[in-house]
Order: sequence, then structure tokens, then C-alpha cells
Amino acid sequence: MATATGDRYERAVALFEGGDYQGCRELVLEELSERPKDAALLRLAGKASTELDLDDAASYLQQAVEVEPDNADAWRDLAEAHLYRNRLTDAMEAIRQAVELRPEETEGLVDLGLSAYAAGRHDDAIAQLNKAVEREPGNVAARRALVDVYRATGKNQEALKAAEQLLQLQPDDVLATLDAAELNLALGRPENAVSEYSRLGAIDDDPEHEVYAYHGMIQAEITRNRWRRALDLAIEATRVDRYGRTTDVLAYVVAEVFGQADRPAPSRAEVDEALAASQAEHRRLHTEENVVF
Repeated sequence: MATATGDRYERAVALFEGGDYQGCRELVLEELSERPKDAALLRLAGKASTELDLDDAASYLQQAVEVEPDNADAWRDLAEAHLYRNRLTDAMEAIRQAVELRPEETEGLVDLGLSAYAAGRHDDAIAQLNKAVEREPGNVAARRALVDVYRATGKNQEALKAAEQLLQLQPDDVLATLDAAELNLALGRPENAVSEYSRLGAIDDDPEHEVYAYHGMIQAEITRNRWRRALDLAIEATRVDRYGRTTDVLAYVVAEVFGQADRPAPSRAEVDEALAASQAEHRRLHTEENVVF
């Protein structure tokens, strides 16, 4: 089967790798005018068009898989082009083809699971991600995706179990610990949540993140009406809080312990909102390092 070779193809590849997608595409199209059934050229044209957000990307990649139907990488390229255009059903079919060609790889199963979730096929998503975990128990990306999908679909008990299993692999995983803490709180287990938030403070080595662990523990202690302990934690949080995010929380807890002062304290709803925002910010900071979907 014809495969692109020669100086112009190599130059096109160099342009693509250097980020000059327009130059790459123009050079590849010149080559395709002479060799329209060359799979490597078709793939490169499709990938360049994908980067340029052009409508013809999937067309070139579809031609590539027709020329080389046993090329799993070509099917993955086609899936990516469909995902760029939010064609989730087409993307899933392309990923399925890649998985069938390389059944030993878990990456395709994870992609398939996340695509199924994006398409609203939640049971299928969970099934594919569980299959990935069964195939490769040590695959952190698959386990993290499973936690995220369980949480997003409201299956908190299953999400907690998945998070705990991930922590067995990576005890110092900040995101998984945060998941375990939040899920324990959501499931009415504040004492377990306190334990996880406390551990979170120990494993997150960024000094500016210390306040987030305190905020989590405060939320858990408020939930079980342990106001004196919440007060101690709020004082500690205020000590390390450079941006004053704990001021209103402290005022609320002080009012609960000693009664209302002259100045009205924030409401419980306002405090809950502030603590939730704090936890969301902490998650965002770490999610940027561990994007799943």
C-alpha cells in the first residue's frame, strides 16, 4: 500500500510539528494531487485541517481509514476530528474501531468511556471505564475517569469506592483525596471527611493550599455541630489565609459559639457557599494538572 515518502512529505511533517498547520496543509495537498490514495498524506492533511478547525478534516481521515482500515492510529485521528466538531456518535464509532484493532490498550477504552459520557450514554461510559480498569488495574487515568463519571452521574457510593481504590495506588493523590473527603461529606460521613481533609493538608505540599484543607474540615465539623472544634479550625485557617477568605466563616462560627455580636454574622447559606467555592478553587488548581475530560 502506498505510503508517503520523500522530501516534501518530510518538510510537511516538520511544518506540522512546528505548528505551521497551514503551510503543512498546503504542501500535503500538493502531494495529494499526485497521490490521492496515499494514507499517510491523507492522515496528515486531516490532522492539519483538524488543527485549523476546517470542515474537511474528517473527510481526509475517513479516506485514510478506507485505504488502511487496519490502522488503529488512523481511526484515532478520525475520532479526534469528529470530537472537534462535537460529532460524538461518529467519534465513538471510530474509537470502537481503534479498540477492536488494539484490544490490549486501555487508552481507547478510556476515550470510549469519556465519549459515551459526553454523548449522555452514562451506563455505557461506566461499563467501558470499568473494563479499562479490569484490563489494567494500575491505570491511574482510567481510575480517575471512573471517579469523575460516577460523581457526575450522582453515583456517590460507587465514586467513593473508586476514589479509595485509586488512593490505594497513589496514597498522596491530592485530587483523589479531595474526592474521598467531599464524597464522605455528601454521604453523611463527616468524621471520615475530617480525616480525609486532615490528610489532604499533609499531602498537598503547596503552602498556599493549607487553607483549603482547613476549610474542608470546618465544613465537616459544622455539619456535625461541633462548634468548638470548628472555631479552633477557623482560627487556624485565618492564620494561614492570605486573602481573607476565612473572615466571614470565623464570624459565623464565633456567633454560633458565643452568640450574636453587634455586627450581624453571615448566614449559614453564605458560609456554605463560601466553603464550597474554596473547595472548588482547590479542585480547579489541581485539575489543571490532571485533566481527564
